[in-house]
Amino acid sequence: MKFDGSPAEFIQFSYPDEPNWSEVPDDVLVELVKTYFQEPSCAGLALGQLRARRNTKTINLAEWLLRQDDADQWLKASAADVLDCDRRS
Repeated sequence: MKFDGSPAEFIQFSYPDEPNWSEVPDDVLVELVKTYFQEPSCAGLALGQLRARRNTKTINLAEWLLRQDDADQWLKASAADVLDCDRRS
């Protein structure tokens, strides 16, 4: 079966099967967070991976997530944690 979507769509579609997160490009991780912010699974893992990589977009994504009224509550908690850790470092 051929999948015609983006790599982020494929990851989301395939969940709970997960990719090797360390091999997923940063731009795909950002797309997962921005596109699937209403679902905590892949978006949360993507945000965590960006944080671990110290990607410069992580803080902006976390702030953006907190402004989204319809973002998942657990994903918002992860975003708040990202910002809290950034303030402490």
